[in-house]
Amino acid sequence: MPIDRNVSLPGGPLEEYLAVAEGTGAFRPSEIDVLKEVISDTFADPSRGYLFLEERLTGGKLAGFAVFGRVPMTDWAWDLYWIVVDRSLQGKGIGRRMLEKLETTAMAVTGRVILRVETSGRNEYVKQRQFYLAAGFRETGRIRDFYEEGDDLVTYCKFLPGEKILR
Repeated sequence: MPIDRNVSLPGGPLEEYLAVAEGTGAFRPSEIDVLKEVISDTFADPSRGYLFLEERLTGGKLAGFAVFGRVPMTDWAWDLYWIVVDRSLQGKGIGRRMLEKLETTAMAVTGRVILRVETSGRNEYVKQRQFYLAAGFRETGRIRDFYEEGDDLVTYCKFLPGEKILR
């Protein structure tokens, strides 16, 4: 279930989320800076439209989290902005469970869903891209050298038709 976005985020937990993201080794410092801004915005200004999910282990240790939201001017499109799982817990189904919760939340709101995620084409992101493909996403776009020379923007989408059939 998404966390109540109206709850203020104390400084301690923010650092916990950032530490998990940094610990994956996947993100550049500039990406961590953007993540800090997104998480802060998620809790400080609910009107920004970000939703937040987290998974914790027994005892309270943060296992992972996801940030997602509706795409403006669409009927059922959603963006997955971030999905992060503690490096030591990757491959144990935590990311998949969070993705399923996210999809359930989105389906409850819009009845059918197009879930979009954009990621890097760098070699360091191969596990992330494999995760999306294994979870039923398909690559729907690629812009060469988008972020920098040799780093493509790769777009994946997952279609959850609900009651209506997508064209």
